[in-house]
Amino acid sequence: MVVELAQNAADAAVRAGVPGRLLLRLTRTDEGTTLVAANTGAPLDEEGVAALASMRASAKRGHAGVVGRFGVGFAAVRAVSDEISVLSSSGAVRFSLQDAATELATLAAEVPALAQELVRRDGSLPALRLPFAAQGRPPEGFDTAVVLLLRDEVAADEVRALLHAVDDALLLALPGLTEVVVEDETSDGGPRRIADVAARWFVAAAEGDVPRDVLAGRPVEERDATRWRVTWALPRSAAVPREGADPFAVAAARAAGPRTVHAPTPTDEPLDVPALLVATLPLDPTRRHVATGPLTDRVLRHAADVYADLALELAEHGVDPLTLVPTALPAGPLDAVLRPLLLDALAAAPVLTAAGSPERVAPRHAVAVVGAGPPEALAAVGRRVGALVVVPAGRHTQARAVGVEVRTLADVVEELPAADDDWRGLYTALGELAAGDPAGVEALANLPVPLADGRVVRGVRGALVLAGPLTEAVTPVLGTLARWGVRVVDPAVAHPLLERLGAQCPDAVGLLRLPPVRAAVLAWDEDDDPDEPDLTTTVLTLVAAHLPPRDPARWSATTGAAGALPDDVREWLALLPLTAASGEPAPADGLVLPGSPAHRVLDARVLAPVASEQVERWGAMTLVAAGVREGLVTVRVPDVVTDEEPVPDAPGALTAQALDAWPQYLEHLTDVLGPGAYVGDVTAVADLDAVATEAWPQVLAQLCEEPDLRRAVLEPVRGEHGASAASYTAWWLRERGPLGVEGPFVVGDGPLRALLPAAPPAVAHLDVAVQRALGGVSDPRDVTPAAWADVLDAWAVGAQVPARAAALVWRHAEPDEPPERVPAVVGPGRVLVVAAHDAAVAPSPMWRQRTDVAALVPARDDADALRLSRALDLPRVSELAAGVVTRDDGLRARVPRAVRDVLPGAPEHWCEHEDLRVDHVSVAWWVDTAGDEVRVHATTLAGLAAALAQAAGRWDLRYAVEAVLVDDERAAEVTLDVALDD
Repeated sequence: MVVELAQNAADAAVRAGVPGRLLLRLTRTDEGTTLVAANTGAPLDEEGVAALASMRASAKRGHAGVVGRFGVGFAAVRAVSDEISVLSSSGAVRFSLQDAATELATLAAEVPALAQELVRRDGSLPALRLPFAAQGRPPEGFDTAVVLLLRDEVAADEVRALLHAVDDALLLALPGLTEVVVEDETSDGGPRRIADVAARWFVAAAEGDVPRDVLAGRPVEERDATRWRVTWALPRSAAVPREGADPFAVAAARAAGPRTVHAPTPTDEPLDVPALLVATLPLDPTRRHVATGPLTDRVLRHAADVYADLALELAEHGVDPLTLVPTALPAGPLDAVLRPLLLDALAAAPVLTAAGSPERVAPRHAVAVVGAGPPEALAAVGRRVGALVVVPAGRHTQARAVGVEVRTLADVVEELPAADDDWRGLYTALGELAAGDPAGVEALANLPVPLADGRVVRGVRGALVLAGPLTEAVTPVLGTLARWGVRVVDPAVAHPLLERLGAQCPDAVGLLRLPPVRAAVLAWDEDDDPDEPDLTTTVLTLVAAHLPPRDPARWSATTGAAGALPDDVREWLALLPLTAASGEPAPADGLVLPGSPAHRVLDARVLAPVASEQVERWGAMTLVAAGVREGLVTVRVPDVVTDEEPVPDAPGALTAQALDAWPQYLEHLTDVLGPGAYVGDVTAVADLDAVATEAWPQVLAQLCEEPDLRRAVLEPVRGEHGASAASYTAWWLRERGPLGVEGPFVVGDGPLRALLPAAPPAVAHLDVAVQRALGGVSDPRDVTPAAWADVLDAWAVGAQVPARAAALVWRHAEPDEPPERVPAVVGPGRVLVVAAHDAAVAPSPMWRQRTDVAALVPARDDADALRLSRALDLPRVSELAAGVVTRDDGLRARVPRAVRDVLPGAPEHWCEHEDLRVDHVSVAWWVDTAGDEVRVHATTLAGLAAALAQAAGRWDLRYAVEAVLVDDERAAEVTLDVALDD
């Protein structure tokens, strides 16, 4: 109803050629609630009255720009009112249901058919068909007013709601109106003015002529409407600026916007596009749906063109035109027909801004990047990639819908040219774009990268970025590095992005670690041209770049130049060709620094001095760091396995090959630690085989005094389960050095002096720790199995052995092979060297009396006897003799109580013999068993004490027991001493 009243007002303004103003006022009078709709424009005339009172008899034909044209819109007021007045400056007319009923009742008395119709209608009468004269004028400033006395409060509430819903859409649909004022005097709200709609909406409109043949199928009333008009409007609050906006606010604005087609009044045709469409579309008889046919198709095509104009309008105002692209499913049949037309028109319109350029690009010719990114970054790339446009984040679906080729950043990078005048600027831009790309920096895998040698490669794999002073230091040799296959980025374009993409940013050591550099050094041999400059110059340049500036005051071997580079570099760098003083090429580790300690102790026939011009050019520190000997140095062989030679390319292989007798040392480790034992890293003193004979005293002093060298001598090689072996340096000095160390020798004073020789003169002056590393021992437990075998085999049969020396053998000897000779007891207190086959192990003290059976090796107990039998490969004497008492004529006696106090566990009785024989051999005492009884036999008190001590398992108390047997008055004293000792 409100829209129909507004439409009439707009048409009146158009006919009069004046700005259309509409007042909608809701008031309350004595008669009830009244709606006044006052407007400016052409006043009511006779044709107008006839149109109001007639169905489909519009008085607006032939007027361009009018909206109403069917003559049925005014009837909408009957929905809320039975008393309608139209007050105009030209006169007034009213329509009344009550007056119409009275008039019809009078006529019905004369016309029976009318009476019957009135009964059938039961009060539902065509009130608008009978106009009555009326009095009154419109409000001041208006030309016509429609006054509706609302039927009841329900109708008043409905109208109040309709007035509240009046908004900009009414002015957009009715261009003849420029202002609508809504006043509700029945509520507390003040007047509401709606005007200046262009300030709140982006609007694009167009109109033109409709060919006559297109109107042929339309009703007669419409055939004179030969003009079409289309208006598209988008709320400015729903448009997303390129800088972005609150997505929730945008969504709310769109949800509140129009969702149906206006033709030009609202219809029931849903249209799910972001903008409001007002168009002169033909309607079906219900006026709620658009009629299909050529006219609709023609207007929709025009609507698509105007929609593209709206997109251009948005672009001109800095608003994202992709806001207009519909992406949801069509909401209805008309939407489905219009949707492809809109997309096609948008695709052909130059609505997108080129990145890095003010030019506009049509979407179907444009390229966008997935993930987008900052406009500045896109602009930098856009100057290098044609038709690249800026698509705001979240708009790529819309961009694809209108034909934009949305490509990944990786695809765009593929097209970047190989020449550029601002690589750093490009890299900065690409880094920012990669931050918003789903693939991240992986999208830049094929980035063009200019190298120092002038080439441009794709991707940073294997590329090196030099930074800081290193760049200037190595610039002279970049050409050689490039020839070797090293990809060094042009220092002028170095950028943090390249490092993020995987480019290495090495220091000088990192450059030395490059496989091409290592391969270049290893490929050289002594038959190569000694004057070939690139190899030596390039490598020494890298070495010098790693070292501190030359400062003679800081130079010495202890400053760390020899160890300034890691072991994995030093091992192959030692093969770098340098020029010897003789002019011949030689590897760095085959030369010594003139005048250095190494020059004084190493044989010049083995290690020659380096040429003086090399020293002057590169400096001593650089040459020593490269491997030239300034003094004795240590090297490290990593990951050593006892019986495995390192493969040629394995770490440490070159170092191992340079160590004298390394295979023999591995055999030694295998013998000591077992095959396949992993011993980890082995540190060794190098060049021992090059020491001059007369320099050994000086070298030994260095080995003892310099910490690194000393550790290489003293620290053993450790295998699994705690086993250890001598260091390489100690082994070499013992086995191959000219020190006269052929076997174990005694360190310091002690019982071992009776077993082993003294230290050789060459090492006698060294400290104890070094002597021990070279084979010296001070503890019998340190004598190796091989050394024990040498000690035993060095004795002559029949030689007398001091008791202490013999005891050391019996308690500690573990020879690696069964000995041919052993020290053994051959009589009371006599120990001689006997042939092993003449000896046996005495498992207990009583058997030591049986030297008639064999020369005896005494054991402390059964476990010790088992060890000695295995270690010396000897039988037990109990295996050679029965040990049976053969003359059992002793007298049974009680063991004194005092003895049992001293010796708990002693038997209670013993047998006293005049002549005790075992296996028919006379002995002083014996212990045997009869059933469960332990029997003690003796001929003397001393023998009794020994027998009781063995029987009680306390051999150490035999002399205490003897003292009590001899003088029982000493029992208390001896008992106290034993208790205290225990």
